[in-house]
Amino acid sequence: MITLTNSGWNSGLREWLLQRLTALYMSLYVLFMFFYLYFFSAFDYISCLNLFNSFYFKIISILFIFSLVLHASIGMSIVFTDYIKNTFLRIFLDFFINLILLSYLFCIMQILWGFK
Repeated sequence: MITLTNSGWNSGLREWLLQRLTALYMSLYVLFMFFYLYFFSAFDYISCLNLFNSFYFKIISILFIFSLVLHASIGMSIVFTDYIKNTFLRIFLDFFINLILLSYLFCIMQILWGFK
């Protein structure tokens, strides 16, 4: 009998599911932005300012950026695991990329919440 020792939620299933869900959320966000800017308002500074001043849209945008960072982090981790065989280098690059992505997340959060 074959037993799977690394199966379930702790294997690649979690990463696979998170990548699909973040891709779906990002696609819906981009479609909303396209339709909103194309059909419902003029593409100018005032319409973008009004859109980004909304509390709910700030939350939706931060969730978009969080999804983007999570999606990129999982993708880069998979690429590093597949193509870099040196364990120390792989862990270092994974840590470095995650540090850069988190700094992007915090900078964008400051930009969105500082929007007046």
